[in-house]
Amino acid sequence: MKQYIYISLLLLAGCLCACQEEDLNLADLENVFLPSPNATDESSELRRNFYEATGCYLLFNDTLRHEYGGVDAYGNPYYDTELLSLGWNYISGSSNPTRYVYEYIETIEQQRKAAEWLQDYLMPYLGNVVPYSLLVVNRIDHYVVDGNQYEYDSSPISASDFRCMALNISGLWDTDDLQAYAQEFCYEFIFSSWGNDPFDSDYEENAYEFYRCSRWDYEEDKEDYVIPDGIGDEYDAQYITRFYRYGFLVNTNETLMPDYKSDAISYIKACLTMTDEEFRAKYGEYEAVMEKYEYVKPLVEQSGIKF
Repeated sequence: MKQYIYISLLLLAGCLCACQEEDLNLADLENVFLPSPNATDESSELRRNFYEATGCYLLFNDTLRHEYGGVDAYGNPYYDTELLSLGWNYISGSSNPTRYVYEYIETIEQQRKAAEWLQDYLMPYLGNVVPYSLLVVNRIDHYVVDGNQYEYDSSPISASDFRCMALNISGLWDTDDLQAYAQEFCYEFIFSSWGNDPFDSDYEENAYEFYRCSRWDYEEDKEDYVIPDGIGDEYDAQYITRFYRYGFLVNTNETLMPDYKSDAISYIKACLTMTDEEFRAKYGEYEAVMEKYEYVKPLVEQSGIKF
């Protein structure tokens, strides 16, 4: 997502314009995505080395800056703190009704293993979708506004905005196949590179068309499609083919049709793990599947990710 870098530069330019009377030196501006130049701990060194090797900033928590600012009128110390705040829109200056809470990777051993896996296995895959920064954690909890308070919604494997992509890599500590684990995250990177609102008119054109094909089918009751309740494709020999007729490659819910993310991920995975000939041989008779495939295939190829 090289555009992340350009947006950040635009924001910086705006800050400079607001300070026309001051003679600012870009070299003097602190980059909050890098550790302080005075930090010599191993975690800070890991992050600096990762950026030098990949061009992507590495974060282990969502506090970008926490600096002593002096004392207030009552003699109490105060701090200048900047958080990552994935729910905040830095272009419009507005907050979305959403919040993310993280379980950090605390031990230096796990931080070291995470940095090595990212650099050696994940980053080489990423092609044109390298994020501006990565926050790697052991858990991501998503909360949404319900009335006047935040309520728990889900624990996603990833979350992103234009400055950062947060990844729950808790599965790294137990996996025996580091390469396959990296490939699973590639689906997430491509999916998030399409934007945050698939039904926005400003969405990536082909992705919008892909979602449009099934827009009115996402998370609808299976009974409306004369599909029995059940999960997986082992329900009977023809069960999963009933979803193909409506343009879905997967069955992810006991009673509902797939949601838009599982739908997109299933097509991204198919494009990366099957040849064009294999895909057409398996799904060619299903018009709804092939229509969506023609939209999504160029987007996957455009990402530059290949297995």
